[in-house]
Amino acid sequence: MTSIPTIQTLYTQILSDLSNPTTGFSPIPVFGKIFLRALAMVQAVKLKLFYIALAGVQKNIFVDTADPEAQGGTLERFGRVKLKRDPFPAVSGVYNVTVTGSVGGVIPASTTFISNDDALSPGMLFILDTAHVMATGSDTVSLRALNQGTISKLSIGDKLTATSPLALVDSLATVSAETTQPIDAENIEEYRGKSVQAYQLEPQGGAPSDYRIWSYSVAGVKQVYPYAAVGNDINLFVESEPSSAIDLIATPSPTMLNAVKAAIETPSGGQAKKPLGVFQINYLPVSLKQVDINIVGYAGITPAIKDLILNSVKQWIGTIRPYVAGADAPQDKNDVLDINKVIAVILATQPGATFSTLSIEVDGFGLASKTFINGDIPFLNSITYS
Repeated sequence: MTSIPTIQTLYTQILSDLSNPTTGFSPIPVFGKIFLRALAMVQAVKLKLFYIALAGVQKNIFVDTADPEAQGGTLERFGRVKLKRDPFPAVSGVYNVTVTGSVGGVIPASTTFISNDDALSPGMLFILDTAHVMATGSDTVSLRALNQGTISKLSIGDKLTATSPLALVDSLATVSAETTQPIDAENIEEYRGKSVQAYQLEPQGGAPSDYRIWSYSVAGVKQVYPYAAVGNDINLFVESEPSSAIDLIATPSPTMLNAVKAAIETPSGGQAKKPLGVFQINYLPVSLKQVDINIVGYAGITPAIKDLILNSVKQWIGTIRPYVAGADAPQDKNDVLDINKVIAVILATQPGATFSTLSIEVDGFGLASKTFINGDIPFLNSITYS
């Protein structure tokens, strides 16, 4: 995209044009025709605005550079064409909780509970949408988080307390099940990336690229990795966005796996997407592989340097993913973890760093290099120094 000239550059160019001998003002005098300098500045400011407007138009005719609609751009329009949806909004978690009390006791609609200090997300509010009358001494009711997303996520066994006294019902409630998984709003750059992939991948009636496009209709899915299995089966490994993962890394919940299955196999508009000839699609979570790195004899190591190296290596390892032929571009292939690449990342972070040796373990096994295939996903567990 052409760079936008500064006002001073435009002003100088206009003065140069006005000073051209053919205009009769060569050069522009300090007195008499001085108004031409003011005119040049006014025109320079106006041209600057035109350049900015044209740059905005140029930027927003491509999905990879378009601004979101909230900033006056066209990104979501591209997504609606290829993904057939807007960015996923945040989803409130819904939980079954156990309450105790006397038979006939009433919990009014809109009663709020607050999660206790020892809960996974303390101090968050949850609401009862429908009034409940106690049928036994211990009943189950459904509470919805007032704050959307994972900020209000609870674990089984977490306690909540009613914010106002309840007649014939104890104030304490205990989480027994998560019925709706809380999901954070889809990041605009995640949405852009999926839109770009949808344009790059051509639908082919069951090719690896199709499984990715189909799975992008499920909130919280980061990526899927389809592979041919025994016979005519397909193994579809599903990776979750960290905020939606049950381990906060990449492992999808059973609910997400079922949602991916429904997106592919449940008819939509009268048509299911499961290709003919495929006996079964196995919907599987990715398999996390723990990476531990040991650095021996690092000269001049400090806590600040340790943090920089940890963050850089962790970010790089987070980009290593299984390669799927037919869905990934060969030039983007990045499925190998090896010692030399780790050393290169460290030296890029700390130029001139010196150390004796570096070793890598994946799931406890020492190795110099590993290629990640199928649903294997690496994650950095630790970097130690000795």
